[in-house]
Amino acid sequence: MANLLDFLSSLRWQDLVDILINSYILFRLYVLFRGSRLIRIVPVVSLLWVLNIMALYMGLVVTTWAIQGIITAAAIILIIVFRDEIASVFQTKNLTSFVWGFPNTKISTPIEIIILSAFELGKRKVGALLVIPGKQSIDEIVQGGIPWDGVISEQMIFSIFWDKNPVHDGAALIYGDRITDVSVLLPLSKRTDLPSRYGTRHRAAIGLCESCDSLVIVISEERGHVTAVKGSEIRHVKKAEELQEILIRHTGQTKKDKGIPKWREVSEFAVAAFACFILITGLWFGLSRGKETLKTINVPVEYTDIKPGFDIIEASTNTVDLHLSGSMPLLKSLKPENVKVLLKLGSAYAGHNSVNISLDNIILPPGVNLKKVEPKTVEIVMAGKIERNIPIQVDWSGKLADNLILESVNITPATITVTGVSPGIETVATIYTEKVSLDNIKADGTTQAGIVLFPSSLKTDGTVKSVSIAYRVRERKIGDIFE
Repeated sequence: MANLLDFLSSLRWQDLVDILINSYILFRLYVLFRGSRLIRIVPVVSLLWVLNIMALYMGLVVTTWAIQGIITAAAIILIIVFRDEIASVFQTKNLTSFVWGFPNTKISTPIEIIILSAFELGKRKVGALLVIPGKQSIDEIVQGGIPWDGVISEQMIFSIFWDKNPVHDGAALIYGDRITDVSVLLPLSKRTDLPSRYGTRHRAAIGLCESCDSLVIVISEERGHVTAVKGSEIRHVKKAEELQEILIRHTGQTKKDKGIPKWREVSEFAVAAFACFILITGLWFGLSRGKETLKTINVPVEYTDIKPGFDIIEASTNTVDLHLSGSMPLLKSLKPENVKVLLKLGSAYAGHNSVNISLDNIILPPGVNLKKVEPKTVEIVMAGKIERNIPIQVDWSGKLADNLILESVNITPATITVTGVSPGIETVATIYTEKVSLDNIKADGTTQAGIVLFPSSLKTDGTVKSVSIAYRVRERKIGDIFE
């Protein structure tokens, strides 16, 4: 259960989109090829794919190579063998019907009506051509035609092919339970080996069936014979049972077929959609997660949560090497900017700090695992900013006159508050003023002098830029120590 949760948590939204798109494509192919012979090959291809994956993981090199060769050859063979089914799918009239929607529930062709009508027309020696299209479109093959769109019945068929009807001298197209077009012109066969008794109707039926998978029922006007033509097969039908068998095989119906209930069709599509999702998920997992790959990338270290007033003055390294594992496609697309190493320094203190790098400090894309990090520890020297009140001292220069003695000096203000980096500021004992010359002092007085901050890392709040220096002097007397 824990492994399953780990797997689900490692999924990216891109992975889900990838699976859903390909599942939908596979489901649409099932919908489009549903009912064709090609769909029956899918279990065999799936089995070959499973065997190939098993052979790959077991290290069976020759077996893997052989199965891959079979799959490649099978793909070419399937395209050749099932070219008609494939062509019928790609003859879709618009893109919408290809990527969306479901085929309408198949309407059963009224086989009994066609059989009774065909043999009754034959008995009366009324010539007729009944075309029942298959999966391939015949729109580009036939010509002319008059839209009819009527529900099929014996009386309708008789009226269409009645010799006084202007539309009798052509073919009638039957789709489901309706006659859609009449007086349709079919292409004539160019074969030279046909019997001389075959007239224009027979040659038209054979010509159409040479180009598509339609079934054409021909009723001879001269002899009253019923002939069924499909592909290269021309069959003279003498009994109703024979024609029934031909129609059942062509339409895919059974003798008791009354159409598929709607709930069964919906259930079938739901099961197919779920199966496509499971198949694509398994394929995706096998390709993207099935084989682990290793990769090492160099990533810069980012420092966060630094306390106010603190700064980094030295670090043992600015980058680390991450040894990662995951699927080959995922690692190939991985870039250093997709990975982050974040070191939180909220608990760091002034001075030397050792910070360990763990998985908690590293942000990785889902599906990528951390194997090793080098170095595991980063040495950091932190400097904290603190305030101190430091006394101010006058920086005298020059020489006082020999007859004078500097008796007292008062500095206003006597101290100044400075901000500096620790460690370092603790060693500063005095803040000096700018140079004040003694050469010009002759009597008591005051002067102004700016302050000098040293080292330069020391800062003030800017309110005190200079100090007032009040000094008193007197004449030297006998007995004063000479300075």
